[in-house]
Amino acid sequence: MAKIKLQDVSFFYGKGTAYCKEALKNVNIEIKEGSITSLIGHTGSGKSTMLQLLNGLSNPSEGKVLLDDVDIWEKPKEIGKVRFRVGLVMQYPEYQLFEETVEKDIAYGHKNMGLNDTEIAERISEAIDFVGLSPDVLQKNPFDLSGGQKRRVAIAGVIAMRPEVLVLDEPAAGLDPRARREILGSLSQYVKNNNASVILVSHSMEDMAYYCDNIVVMKGGEIISEGSVSEVFSRHNLLIDAGLDVPQILRIAERIRALGIDLKGELYTTDGAFKAILDYIGGNVK
Repeated sequence: MAKIKLQDVSFFYGKGTAYCKEALKNVNIEIKEGSITSLIGHTGSGKSTMLQLLNGLSNPSEGKVLLDDVDIWEKPKEIGKVRFRVGLVMQYPEYQLFEETVEKDIAYGHKNMGLNDTEIAERISEAIDFVGLSPDVLQKNPFDLSGGQKRRVAIAGVIAMRPEVLVLDEPAAGLDPRARREILGSLSQYVKNNNASVILVSHSMEDMAYYCDNIVVMKGGEIISEGSVSEVFSRHNLLIDAGLDVPQILRIAERIRALGIDLKGELYTTDGAFKAILDYIGGNVK
């Protein structure tokens, strides 16, 4: 079942002027409930515009954005409610921190959701645990924290609202490998706990391979490929033609296959390629 979808959506910057630019061209996409979908494409492909449409920060020039099959702009005065349901973590969200304590920053906006103090405290505790922060940071000034900790606080502020659709724009950019694994590795648990859908923008193909269920590839404001991770990476030549990368392990596996070694299986992760090699060796040992 589709949780959120774009239906015949186009978007123009500067429409009606000499500088009009079409950022999205008749896009149709469905994000399944209970899944992690990755959105990839070069700068200018339309990714950022799409994220803003999903969250209601922008209104489509043409077409509709449907949340549970209801147009999110059906009642424009209630678009704020949509933003509680579709949480957006923008790239480098730590620059959006402004409260005097971590606790206040995470809790900001929750009063507008009609939550009482006990509910807010419960959500704050759940959110900092999700992003790997300890409770002792709650009374600290967020500007005294490290860059990685600030990122986690900003993400926790959105997680605490428990959005049905969680949209993250490069959430692990600039983080060390451990922090990256902790945050991205928690997404599947968030989906499970909240029956949520996650949309992840990342330039790391390795992240796509390990953490996502589906991939949507964009170029020039259009979707040029979509499907499960295995389906999209099986068409990796299309990604390369679009100027995108593929997981390094897939490149290595393809070179091995070019030597006449017929590897089979999911070659886009280290574990998958390792299993394929073992299966090949086992099947060819005399």
